[in-house]
Amino acid sequence: MDVDSLVNHFLLALPIQTDSYFEDSVTLLVKHDQEGAMGFIVNRPTPVSLKDVLVRVELKTKLEVKGMMLEGGPVSRTFPSMIHTSEFSTDETFKVTEDISVTMQESHGGVYETLKAIAEGKGPQEYLFLLGYAGWGPGQLESELEDNAWVACPADRQILFDEPFESRLQKLSDQLNMDFDKFVFHGGDA
Repeated sequence: MDVDSLVNHFLLALPIQTDSYFEDSVTLLVKHDQEGAMGFIVNRPTPVSLKDVLVRVELKTKLEVKGMMLEGGPVSRTFPSMIHTSEFSTDETFKVTEDISVTMQESHGGVYETLKAIAEGKGPQEYLFLLGYAGWGPGQLESELEDNAWVACPADRQILFDEPFESRLQKLSDQLNMDFDKFVFHGGDA
């Protein structure tokens, strides 16, 4: 199977996903190959601020720390990860693009190192803190795309880091000239 990679693309959940976990979600794909795909929902904040996270992991800061913890997806929902700009990295960081990287919590505490650097004013300029991720097995995402569960569009750094969470889906659908309220899906066979 030849897979056209959708790394660094947003997946917008189409209305066919009503009443599903992904309803109204915007997901950034960070891995996509013949073995499957991985991404993070980037428009689902929790009530927990990043400042609260720093307190929980006993990191003190006098700096103003921005951001909220996001619900990144239904897989490993207590698994911390960070999407951030690439000027900062740990041993557990991988680049999505030249500008965007992901740090995951593996054995050595890459996310903790990133949080510590943020608390000290030495971390990435822009970042998102997430718990959980979205994962697809081989061919699963391609099948969902064929079934019109998603529409993919190139990721936009400004939307990823600066657009308010609640307006990200609308902003992207406007850029694509799509009115999700007018989508009609018919099931069954012809």
